[in-house]
Amino acid sequence: MSDIHLLARARKSFEQQTWADSYRLFEAADREALLEPEDLERLATAAYLMGREDESEASWERAHRAFLERGDREGAARSACWLAVGLQLRGAIAPASGWFARAQHILDEGQIECVVRGYLLIPSAIQRIVQGDPAAGDALFGQAAEIARRYG
Repeated sequence: MSDIHLLARARKSFEQQTWADSYRLFEAADREALLEPEDLERLATAAYLMGREDESEASWERAHRAFLERGDREGAARSACWLAVGLQLRGAIAPASGWFARAQHILDEGQIECVVRGYLLIPSAIQRIVQGDPAAGDALFGQAAEIARRYG
């Protein structure tokens, strides 16, 4: 099967939210030729939804590097952010914090305003609430909501 046909099937499975097929097809396509970063993001998402956290994290990291190599800072920050979320949900707080910081640094360095900035506010908002400062948490959630409205 050609790479293009396999990728088309993988993308269609992803759109249809058939995660097992999507994961299997993206894995097969990746063995044929290195995936583009957008497809690595899809692979990472499908892997996560299949309970394959290690594979998901590896794919998010590959997507991050591929976006950086392409010069797409927003894509690199987005991948770093989602990698951090997965790590945080697994309880790997220190590595998650490092990836959140990396995403923030990439956006700050490039002076990029995008929806990822809103995503990056959420862990801080939750942390404020857990630390007993619900007003600060609410304010950060409000900022995240405003960013979400701005970027649809």
